[in-house]
Amino acid sequence: MSSTAFVLGNGQSRKGIEINDLMEKGTVYACNAVYRTHQPHWLVAVDPKMMLEIAETDYAVNNKVYSNFNAQYNKVQKLLDHVTWSKPSLGWSSGPTALKLACDHGFKEIYILGFDYQGLKEDSKNNIFKLNNIFGGTRNYKKPSDQATFYGNWMNQTKRCLQDYKDITFHRVIPEGWFKPKDIVGADNIQHPSIQEFLSKFDLQIKI
Repeated sequence: MSSTAFVLGNGQSRKGIEINDLMEKGTVYACNAVYRTHQPHWLVAVDPKMMLEIAETDYAVNNKVYSNFNAQYNKVQKLLDHVTWSKPSLGWSSGPTALKLACDHGFKEIYILGFDYQGLKEDSKNNIFKLNNIFGGTRNYKKPSDQATFYGNWMNQTKRCLQDYKDITFHRVIPEGWFKPKDIVGADNIQHPSIQEFLSKFDLQIKI
């Protein structure tokens, strides 16, 4: 098995990077509505609305799903029987939960994609940011025109992984000029390759 993991958030920066191609290069951990179109090695979802959506299908029966337990699932046998539960429950967002899972699985090189943190800037003068999610406007997601949720918790949870797993080298793949939280940039065990550098390293191409 490859010693490389790819952890995918759903920020716009990873748009066009084909998940199936990544699965040939290493182990892929992806989040939430990715299940609608792909079957990553691990799907991580912690929001109850998303988990109940997943339960309407047989996805969890046939694929690996990881989540925090919620009392709403007590009567959803499909989830009780097939989901791997975080013990103890982290209370984190899906992306950082997926990142920690990859860390716990022992990978020494972890590439992080779609962890954009900041919303899409709509009004530079007033610092207004709109939703930054490739599934925006679909079921169980905000509309693209909605204001972005503040990224503080996401960033702090990512930072916790960097601090707790010093022996892992993290690579946050991000387009040149995109937002880099200072609390993460300053960590010794994370690098920030551009999208193009990442594509070149793994011999990948953007697919429209």
